Amino acid sequence: MEWSFGDVMEQWLYGELGYYHQAVIGKGGDFYTAVSASRLFGGAIARHILTLLESSQLTLPLYIVEIGAHHGELLCDIYDFLDALSEGVMPHTQFTIIEPLAALQARARLTIASRAITQVSGFDDVALGVGESVFIVSNELFDAFACEIVREQGGRREMLCGFANRQNLVDSRESLRLEWRDFACAKNAHKVDSFMQHYGLTSGEIPLGWGEFVSRLCAFAKGAKCWRFLSFDYAPLGSRGLSLRGYGGHRVLDLAEIMRDTPRLFGRIDLTYNVDFTLLGQIFIENGAREIFCDRLNVLLVEFGITDLLQSLLEASPKQYKIEALRVRQLLGGGLGEKFMGVCFGG
Repeated sequence: MEWSFGDVMEQWLYGELGYYHQAVIGKGGDFYTAVSASRLFGGAIARHILTLLESSQLTLPLYIVEIGAHHGELLCDIYDFLDALSEGVMPHTQFTIIEPLAALQARARLTIASRAITQVSGFDDVALGVGESVFIVSNELFDAFACEIVREQGGRREMLCGFANRQNLVDSRESLRLEWRDFACAKNAHKVDSFMQHYGLTSGEIPLGWGEFVSRLCAFAKGAKCWRFLSFDYAPLGSRGLSLRGYGGHRVLDLAEIMRDTPRLFGRIDLTYNVDFTLLGQIFIENGAREIFCDRLNVLLVEFGITDLLQSLLEASPKQYKIEALRVRQLLGGGLGEKFMGVCFGG
């Protein structure tokens, strides 16, 4: 039985035995995110939201929505810092997590229990009121979309495909293998080729699902008085070659390692890839959004006022300041600050 790699990745991450049903993130987990590095990441975003309100780029009443919240820590941090830093904002602000996976909903439910944060499964479940603004945020969302993988090898194009003994991918995972196939003969090649031609792509990770998701997000956001969507993802400087890799126990596995040991790794490690922010911007613009800014994580966090938050902490609690200063250094340093980017779209 043949599958496109996108089919394999979808089941690997989100299927019956998918990785995200049991993922552990942060200390003791498979990988770190900006959220697990420091609560001041969410604090800086809260401060940015207040700046948007003060400049009337957003207005009250306000809906704050996080997409792909994992365990819910980021929205909780935004909630807590908005509560601490503002006056008169919280009574006119609603907070919601959009998370379709039941396992992640259950984990987030424990995190958000003491706060006025709701959970829903999709955009259709968020009811915007008349005159409401909406601020949507995500962290490491787009690199978690299933993608197809195309390479140019020896003057021809090839696409990565999965092969196994049975029709059900989960049942046949022990026989699953990943192989390169001539592009013209590969499953899903017509759809992939159409996408690549439309956006001027020749190879790399091809995230077919971005288009439908961005279309739904923009259709939802356009129901608001005004809106912003802020997203952070991995996008290192340099080559745009194949970047798909796995994370397990804070160890990085390249594509060759994943292909050699596919049956054992299936559903047990995270799969991710570098986000093409140029492509993402094209898709948003096609859906009527405008790009407001795009920059490195460390640059944006300084602009959002993360150093001011640290200074306030120094004055309030020098002992806690020393702890958070080390954590913020992770956010602003080369490990996260230079390799992650943030982009904001609005309408």
